[in-house]
Amino acid sequence: MKTRKKIVLGVCGSVAAIEAPKVARELIRGGFNVECVMTKAAKEIIHPNVLEWASGNKVVTRLTGAVEHVRLCGVDGEAALMLIYPATANTISKIACGIDDSPVSTFAATAIGSGIPLIVAPAMHISMYKNPFVESNIKRLKENDIRVINPRIEENKAKVERIDYVIEAVLKWI
Repeated sequence: MKTRKKIVLGVCGSVAAIEAPKVARELIRGGFNVECVMTKAAKEIIHPNVLEWASGNKVVTRLTGAVEHVRLCGVDGEAALMLIYPATANTISKIACGIDDSPVSTFAATAIGSGIPLIVAPAMHISMYKNPFVESNIKRLKENDIRVINPRIEENKAKVERIDYVIEAVLKWI
């Protein structure tokens, strides 16, 4: 019998967040247990109830005394991998600079410090993606063994990569 592995799905405030429930469902179809964490900006795009429905688990929208980030992404955490889909320029830059002031960036900082693999799927306007500071931060993530799934460049946007490609990347890493 296949052992179910837990994946933390971080969702940031890009319009591409509307695709995150589909990612959660595909991961579950692949035999994974998915727990979601959202930024405040993500909650303005999709409601946490949608991710709860998609994942079958309560969604973390704020950190509490239960130290959810340590339970899931700490040294002895339950997660085998963290996927941030979509990842905004803001969250990418926070992670690259060691800033953890949102639920998603705190989970990522904890995962990195614990050696839990982190995959980031950027989504933003092309002008943000081509900003030299954002480009430098993406490069910094890659140099520190964080897998970055490059976006598709279309219509002056850096669109998050197709779901099937992202799922394939997760399966290769885990």
